[in-house]
Amino acid sequence: MGIDFAGKTVLVTGASSGIGREIALRFAVARSCLALTYFEHKAEAEEVAELCRGLGAPEVLIASLQLADDDSLRTLVETVVDRFGAIDILVNNAGVIVWRPFLAQDFGDIESQLRVNLEGVMKLMWAFLPMVSDAVITIGSTATLHQSRTPPTYCATKWGLRGFVKALAVERPGKRFVSVHPTVTATRMNDQQGMPPERVADVVFRVAAGDIEVEPGGDVDMRDYADA
Repeated sequence: MGIDFAGKTVLVTGASSGIGREIALRFAVARSCLALTYFEHKAEAEEVAELCRGLGAPEVLIASLQLADDDSLRTLVETVVDRFGAIDILVNNAGVIVWRPFLAQDFGDIESQLRVNLEGVMKLMWAFLPMVSDAVITIGSTATLHQSRTPPTYCATKWGLRGFVKALAVERPGKRFVSVHPTVTATRMNDQQGMPPERVADVVFRVAAGDIEVEPGGDVDMRDYADA
């Protein structure tokens, strides 16, 4: 039997649209308390929050987050601690991609992807891990599981994140660390083409609930759930 998430607190980054939005809605149905972050799309985040309340989430907090900004990270930590005290599940979903070949990207493109997708997530986890009671689920990419035409900078950030999760699982065996790797998914990042984000969200929820068993630091390949 899976974990009952009623009343438990779940933090989802990048929750204003796409995969993050659907993850938030899935935990709302389970009556979880939610902390949801957004970057630029506050109105969309507010809409997601209202939907979550309507689905049964007893408490929903939305907060701005720029993963490349240390002050933004600190503010998020203070805001979440003030409201919830601690969290049970952390879902690292927020990320960016520049859809240009490596040599067509400039230093700013490279830096922004590294700062958000890798450095920012590492700092976020450094700040929140002491208050996470159960699991950290990180959204990776199937580009780290096979040869890919995805731009190399983005691939590098996701490879680094996958290795980071595996190393953390060894260093901190008291918590569950899992990477869920979507294939091309119908989000803003992919011009709404690909796998439905609801499918990714369902797998993330099942991993969190223990219905999909994963070894510590292990990987869930969404290609295995393409027809689920």
